[in-house]
Amino acid sequence: MGENAILRKRMAKLGLTRAELAREMNLVLKRLTGRHGTYSERTIHDLLTRTRTPRSRTTLALETVFDCPIADLGFVPPARHHQQHPEDTVKRRTFFVAAPLAAAATAGVIPPRPKSGPHRIGAADVERLEQLHDQAIDTDDQSGGTEATERRCAALAEKSLEMQREGSASGRVRSRLYALAASLTDSSMWAAIDGRRTDAAQAHLHHAVTLASLSGDQAVQIRVWGHAAALYRQMGRYTDSTAASEAARAVPLCRTDPFYASMTRARLSLHQAHTGSRADVLRSLDQARKDLSRADAGERRPRWTRFYDSAEIELLALQAHTEMGRWQEAEARAHHALALLRPSMVRNRALTTAYLAGAQLQQGEVGLAVATAQSVPATAVHGRVEHLLGTFTTRLIATAPSSSPTQEWTAYRKDVLSA
Repeated sequence: MGENAILRKRMAKLGLTRAELAREMNLVLKRLTGRHGTYSERTIHDLLTRTRTPRSRTTLALETVFDCPIADLGFVPPARHHQQHPEDTVKRRTFFVAAPLAAAATAGVIPPRPKSGPHRIGAADVERLEQLHDQAIDTDDQSGGTEATERRCAALAEKSLEMQREGSASGRVRSRLYALAASLTDSSMWAAIDGRRTDAAQAHLHHAVTLASLSGDQAVQIRVWGHAAALYRQMGRYTDSTAASEAARAVPLCRTDPFYASMTRARLSLHQAHTGSRADVLRSLDQARKDLSRADAGERRPRWTRFYDSAEIELLALQAHTEMGRWQEAEARAHHALALLRPSMVRNRALTTAYLAGAQLQQGEVGLAVATAQSVPATAVHGRVEHLLGTFTTRLIATAPSSSPTQEWTAYRKDVLSA
């Protein structure tokens, strides 16, 4: 027993009264369990006068609201829980912070909820929110994984869930809202992955997996598992990466639509570059191309799938050959990808060009590699692109420290990319 000064300070920092904290915790349980919590000011008073860890659902609510582990709120876990799994410390997004962001993101597009009377959510409301998601995807294609895109998609996901909580709707509309919330959360995760913000990406992942399951939308499930695989690969967890990729391939939609079969097969090749053989990689890429050629181009699919085409297969092949150190083939795949990329795919063009520069450098073409690296637009140099060019710089200096191309690149990096 005793006063929990840490929890009190946390509440003061966020400007939360006891009544407000109780309300936020109730909303968390409503969203996660479907049943509104029964927390009150008295509950918060009791929490402020103890340091013993509360029961599990109260712990979950507190951790979600404050976006941190229960131990960081002044509570002492039982001895058997002292050793945490690494994922236990991953921070979760708070809903009361996302709410004002969601209001700003949807202002003028989503009609405000009536102050009184029944509030019915219809297909048109979902479609307006889907349009905002489409705009965010377009922005990601252009600019890559910025924190602004990550926050905007998280806010829109919260808006979708708010509509679930506060309005009535048909079962079909509710399923669409869950699918939309899952896809938006996945977009937040992908923006964080692209920006190499691993902790944020993990937080979005856990939420996206739950929402995708609730939605029953198989396309969304494929998307979430595919990006989970990318996140695990970025973290060096190659076995988990392959398992997530296999989970995406196991979704029944992959057996009925060759488009999704192609997508999941091509992505699997990238993970096989770490854990499988060269023959496995080439076999997967070849099958992905065949599946895509059989896919019905006129089939209506979600907006997020538009990135996947022959250019994307070549980009994935480029990455796989890079991982295997097959530099000649990597360079060839890069040129193929650049020839096929649509003008709107600005981020992917920058990414492909950065990979190409690395492949040229590995083959001893120092001057050509530097010229290629300089062709990457300075506005695209962040996240994965910045990481690739950082690796390129390290290898360039190690390969030809005194060459004029190295000096030229060093000056360019300082004067242009760091400006």
